[in-house]
Amino acid sequence: MRNLIRKAPFWIKKPIKYLYGLMPYEKRLGRVFWDTYNFLQESQWWSKEKLEEYQMKELEKLLKHAYKNVPYYRRVFDERGLKPKDIQDFDDLKKLPYLTKDEFRDNFNNKKIISKNIKLSKLPLSHTSGTTGKPLQFYVNIDEGAKEWAFICHQWSRVGYKPGDKRIELRGSVNQKIPIFYSKPSNIIRFSPIIENKEKAKLYLKKMEEFGAQFLHGYPGAIASFALLIKQYKLNINFKLKAILFASEIIYKWEREIVENIFDCRVFSHYGCAEKTILAAECEKSQIYHCLPQYGITEFDPKTKEVIATGFINTLNPFIRYKMTDVALNPRFESCEKCKRNYYPIFDGVEGRLEDFIVTPEGFLIAPAIITHPFKDLQTIKNTQIIQQSTEKIILRVVPLEDVNKELLNKEIQFLSQELKKIIGEKIKIIPEIENEIELSLSGKFKWIISEVSRDFINDY
Repeated sequence: MRNLIRKAPFWIKKPIKYLYGLMPYEKRLGRVFWDTYNFLQESQWWSKEKLEEYQMKELEKLLKHAYKNVPYYRRVFDERGLKPKDIQDFDDLKKLPYLTKDEFRDNFNNKKIISKNIKLSKLPLSHTSGTTGKPLQFYVNIDEGAKEWAFICHQWSRVGYKPGDKRIELRGSVNQKIPIFYSKPSNIIRFSPIIENKEKAKLYLKKMEEFGAQFLHGYPGAIASFALLIKQYKLNINFKLKAILFASEIIYKWEREIVENIFDCRVFSHYGCAEKTILAAECEKSQIYHCLPQYGITEFDPKTKEVIATGFINTLNPFIRYKMTDVALNPRFESCEKCKRNYYPIFDGVEGRLEDFIVTPEGFLIAPAIITHPFKDLQTIKNTQIIQQSTEKIILRVVPLEDVNKELLNKEIQFLSQELKKIIGEKIKIIPEIENEIELSLSGKFKWIISEVSRDFINDY
């Protein structure tokens, strides 16, 4: 049905969407969703041996497909004198090299890492959030969204979520003209993640109460900023949430503490990525991240503890031994003793820093995931970096693509400056600087946002 709606001409798309919206939510989720969801609800209690057997079968299918249909992986295998049958266990997978983001980007651009047995014209493009300054583009299959949503709902079920429960979303692109969007078919209300004053905070709380919200889902930074406003203005919360569902960002201890304190309920978090290579979530009895083995195979670089992931969902442009650049805290190959699921490996979190937040001239926090939206579809810019020197001034560093049209480049820089002002506030001064390259930190890492004011701001609370 979704495919039919997407392909339909405009003049019949609207009535189709209307009729589609009249269907019960459970029906609209479709067979792919329910088959995946029911499988996960059952297999979460499988033995370690049975889960590993399932992983090896999925890995075997993925490697055969990649070798046969994806030129990049055919070359990787051939250069090492390997065939898919040579990968007999998880240790054998280490015979294949890491796939870095730059390697994927280069091979995607020349179509070497895209499956040959698909028609690209019929597939949507997706991209990463761009928190590293360089969003990654890749193709997605229609069924991927249904499978992904099934995995998300499965892990949320640990805190009582059922598909179709009333949910508030504090996430997504910023639209200040329409700060509140109600999707009746999905039973959600989406709030703009920018809450710049007391009046909007009060409005959001009123809408949540009227709606009968059961869950609040969104960026940790945006929800924490909301909680800080509620605390600052001593606003009343006249409803009770079942849980708050963090997603899309690294979580900081202060965020969890302020949110749980203000909303008086459990914060539940998961870790994943747009590339669909890894999904890990807390359980109902701990704050430890459990990797879902049905989703893929997770490793960690032995030196840096970076996440290395092989995903089972995305087969159009496979990610095999993909180096995420995120650093896992205390990763270990064991399962959780509290919930008794054989989901492993587990880890305590992902490394992040307070300096990733932007502070507006009015003193409000803006989370990195909110800042990323204008940067997702850049055409003339290779790399960017944001440096906040004060609450009044931000440096926007830009590295252009080679031989780019200067007029188009200037238009894109102007667009970024205008969009950043919409997000952060018109009072902020954006100073663009064109660079040949952006240097790495002393540790060799790239920081997309460098704020010289956010740590002091947070410490004041």
